[in-house]
Amino acid sequence: MDDDVIEGATFDNLDHFASELFEYLVYYNDHRPHQALAGQTPKAFAATKTTAIQSANY
Repeated sequence: MDDDVIEGATFDNLDHFASELFEYLVYYNDHRPHQALAGQTPKAFAATKTTAIQSANY
């Protein structure tokens, strides 16, 4: 988790923390572009690899 996400954050309970963590993971994997993946999101990058593997198997 990025420091700016959790710095100064307070959570009422474990369920609240889990909910916030889930939201961040969705953002991180589905919406946030990653420089190491040539600007793709991890979800998009994984989809291209899955398609390439499936194509190679047929």
